[in-house]
Amino acid sequence: MTKEIGTIKEDLYLRELIERYGFSDGYLSDHYNSFLRVLESRKICRNCRGLEYCAQPSKGQRLAFTYDDILMEEVEYCPYARKVEEKTDLKSRYLYCDIPTQLLDLDMNNVRYTQKQEKLYALLAAILLKKSRKGLYIYGDLGVGKTYLCIALANSLVRNGEKVAFVKVADFFYDIRNNVYNNPDLAQKSISALKRADYLFLDDIGSESVSEFIRDDVLLGILEYRLENDLLTVFTSNLSKEELLKHYQYDRKEKSNLMKARRLLERIDILADDFVLTGDNMRRRTQV
Repeated sequence: MTKEIGTIKEDLYLRELIERYGFSDGYLSDHYNSFLRVLESRKICRNCRGLEYCAQPSKGQRLAFTYDDILMEEVEYCPYARKVEEKTDLKSRYLYCDIPTQLLDLDMNNVRYTQKQEKLYALLAAILLKKSRKGLYIYGDLGVGKTYLCIALANSLVRNGEKVAFVKVADFFYDIRNNVYNNPDLAQKSISALKRADYLFLDDIGSESVSEFIRDDVLLGILEYRLENDLLTVFTSNLSKEELLKHYQYDRKEKSNLMKARRLLERIDILADDFVLTGDNMRRRTQV
């Protein structure tokens, strides 16, 4: 049994447990089968490459011990599974969330930013610290980091208990058009979430196809409500406001309505200050 006990003591987790509670060799011998089950379970996790490669009977779960005068086996989630659980929990706390899963652990404390992004980071940090109640209209070329930095702010706000909605504009309006007749309750619930959020992020505005319904009934209605209730809105776009005005001037039938486009842009002007972000395409650079 001495050799078997020596094997148990070689495992870092079990060795720390033994030293913490001062378990004698006699105690280890008396509870050998229990220690062996935990050892074998944790061996599976050695050199783990991630949750997708998990070889445990129940993915992301392994055996561990609790001790309160009595030694008991329990099932615990591994660090990879806990990270997934944390991301799932964070996403569930959004009123609406179009953020990729891999970016849900990003926040204002761990986000990396370049010198060209430094000023934008400071403006977003002021929003987080409630030093600014004015939104931002952030525009610039593809891949310069607009969405990336806004996701960091959005996640931080949610972790602070704020009511946040983060939407990919083109995807959101596509879903609204599909649901307005097939599932009108869902469409209205989604629109209501954007209206009521303390902080709304409209990502890549101007990328969607324009219709009178989307421009005049949905988007204008959302912005009008937020304006009346002093709710903060952040926009990102590849278009300047002048270009956005032209985008909203024409619907899918190429029908022009400059006055309605101006009404929409007027709300955006009041809600958000312009900020142009320049720099290299970060997505392209990371692929090289």
